[in-house]
Amino acid sequence: MQKYFNLLQEGGADLAVRIDAKTIVTAAWTVYRCKFGCNTYGKNHCCPPYSPTWKETREMIDCFEYGILFRCHEMSLITPLAVKAARELFLDDYYKVIAFGSGPCEKCKKCGQDSCNFPDKTVPAMEACGIDVFATVRNNGLEIHTLREKGEIQNHFGLILVE
Repeated sequence: MQKYFNLLQEGGADLAVRIDAKTIVTAAWTVYRCKFGCNTYGKNHCCPPYSPTWKETREMIDCFEYGILFRCHEMSLITPLAVKAARELFLDDYYKVIAFGSGPCEKCKKCGQDSCNFPDKTVPAMEACGIDVFATVRNNGLEIHTLREKGEIQNHFGLILVE
């Protein structure tokens, strides 16, 4: 796993840890926050209602024993890095691998009508799929909090399920 931790760190992650998949929390309320807190809800294929539901995500998570949780201070780094690391894991014969990013997809100005224009370069955010990022991060002994003041260091997280 060190190879993938190094890849994540070289890509901008300041932290990458192996976690037990049982520590990942899913909840229905996360999609509500997308619907009533984000201006990209329903506008791209990586956001609800197009992303997997929290129940579908829970079923996927339950197929795995562990994952890699990683942190960057810039949200724009998370999704491309998750995609890159998951691809590398897959090519190294970890065929059972799924990645989750952070925040809305910004690959296109407008999504393809019926499907994603770049399915090999993006993945939905953890929160868009019903993962309670705060609970999951805290379950793994890491710090996360809401930002109160402009200029605070931001912590954004990505997740790669791998077996």
